[in-house]
Amino acid sequence: MHRTLCSCALAALALLVTTGAAGAQDDVFPLAQIERGQRGYGLSVFEGTEPERFEFEVIGVWRNVQPDVSYILAEFSGQGLEQTGVIAGMSGSPVYIDGRLVGAVSFAWPFSKEPVGGITPIESMRELLDAHRGGAASASLGMEPIDLSTVLAGDLDESVLVDTFARLWPEPVGGARPGLQWLASGFGSDSRRLLTAGLGELATAGSGQAQLAPDDLEPGSSVSGVLIDGDFRLAATGTVTDRIDDRVLAFGHAFLGLGQLSLPMATSEVVTVLSSQASSFKVTNLGQIVGAFDFDHSAGFRGEIGGVAPMVPLTIALAGRVPRQVDLRVAALPELTPALLAISVLGSLEVDPEAAGSRSIDMVVRYDLGELGPLAMRQSFDGPAAAIEMVLHLFAITGFLQQNRLGEVEIGSVEVDVAWRTEPQLAELRGAHASRTRVRPGESVEMAVDIAGYRGEIFRRNITIELPSDLPAGRLSLFVGDGISIDAARLAVERSQPASLRQALDLLASLRSRKELRVLGMFPGQGLSMPGAVLPRLPDSIRSLWGAAPSASALPLAIAVTEQEGTELDVPLGGLLRVDLQVEPEQPWRSEPETNNNHGRSD
Repeated sequence: MHRTLCSCALAALALLVTTGAAGAQDDVFPLAQIERGQRGYGLSVFEGTEPERFEFEVIGVWRNVQPDVSYILAEFSGQGLEQTGVIAGMSGSPVYIDGRLVGAVSFAWPFSKEPVGGITPIESMRELLDAHRGGAASASLGMEPIDLSTVLAGDLDESVLVDTFARLWPEPVGGARPGLQWLASGFGSDSRRLLTAGLGELATAGSGQAQLAPDDLEPGSSVSGVLIDGDFRLAATGTVTDRIDDRVLAFGHAFLGLGQLSLPMATSEVVTVLSSQASSFKVTNLGQIVGAFDFDHSAGFRGEIGGVAPMVPLTIALAGRVPRQVDLRVAALPELTPALLAISVLGSLEVDPEAAGSRSIDMVVRYDLGELGPLAMRQSFDGPAAAIEMVLHLFAITGFLQQNRLGEVEIGSVEVDVAWRTEPQLAELRGAHASRTRVRPGESVEMAVDIAGYRGEIFRRNITIELPSDLPAGRLSLFVGDGISIDAARLAVERSQPASLRQALDLLASLRSRKELRVLGMFPGQGLSMPGAVLPRLPDSIRSLWGAAPSASALPLAIAVTEQEGTELDVPLGGLLRVDLQVEPEQPWRSEPETNNNHGRSD
């Protein structure tokens, strides 16, 4: 049973804490005076929103664990801590000796038989009050940036999401784990599986009924850093250590270790505490956003009540039997936003039970990029892994936008439209036939394409190919395939990397869907590929001049690409075929009827 202080004792504690919040150094019990056997008390929420008292005894000082970093080790008691040990969510709980603030409970050892944990000295935490304020994140989570080749290859797997979320745990101290608690609400089994694989421990949160007012947030109160807000929520919860006016110190350890950042700060309500041999935890309801955290350091988390942290609005429209809309906001942190968007969209699919299992999914994503304008892309995914392939595609696009080296991109909002069919729909190319194989520049050629549906039925689509008027004599290879395969073939030949952010955005916008049947022509040509541009046909004199330049500025091309033609299909398509034509010189010649039985070649 939790012990509750009488009202007079709580009033005395509140007066003591308020006096300490004035910021005078005589309210601090310095590390230099810490000795083994000293006793004191701490404050944390074990039920509801009111901080309650627990006890501790100093074991000793764990000195220079890291350069100029020492911790106080203590044994805790009261509020059932003898059985539970340090509880996840207690990070930041303030502890006092003789009424003076010693520091914050910050870590403990999993599976420990004793209720022993570490305390971060308050001197280290208060140094954060003078740290630089404002600005973007000043450090990195150490993740590899997403480049265009990753977007185009589409070869990511779900481990990239797991790895991203795994980096959200602060570094352990000598095998101990921070007393942080990860909370999630609204997510289904697939999204929770990925979150848990990365975070290791993930408690289910509810929505708080009793909303703690900002003025009631005090040392010992439960507080959260919010990464996703709205119909779903994802947050890390700890405890307020110190409050000076509207400035708050919490956690007693790093959250993300990013230095400067901007992250929403929310209140929370504890329903109860559950004991576990591995790590006991608080059952919690997340409350309202009341401010923003703005500095993240190994000694703790600094925030301001009333501060505002920017978030990226995310709207997900689900076109199921009963249309639904999921409204969310995700933290505007460039290294995390891609994963937060991806896991949010995956979670939204779990809202509709018909979206589960093997299926065919169509996605349209629209980014508001502010002054850079809108970016819209669409793609289709099919089979048992359709959902995860879709969110990884979204992860890759967003990752490139946020982490590219060509220019800064600020995402104002994201809209995602998702429609699905409850069984796979992927069709396969079976053959391609040109109306004739000998052609002249400027002519039209009819291309008949045979396609096998998912259940084996054969259907045909016809495409009219308009040949360029300046097409040179010789062989013309027509590649027929789905939009993804044709894009890959084109980009493999052109080998041109965007030289500016605008070119990169234009390239992204030009990418085709798997539901498009496309035809791409290639012919021998003497051209050049340069950063941001392709010159497929050049006079020998100009090409030799460019050829004398450094290889990084121009690459010779032996193949030129013609305009694409295509048509929209009702189902996604897979496959790539080649049909060869012979381009005759521009001179009169007598045509003879001929039949082309070429069924296409993939070589």
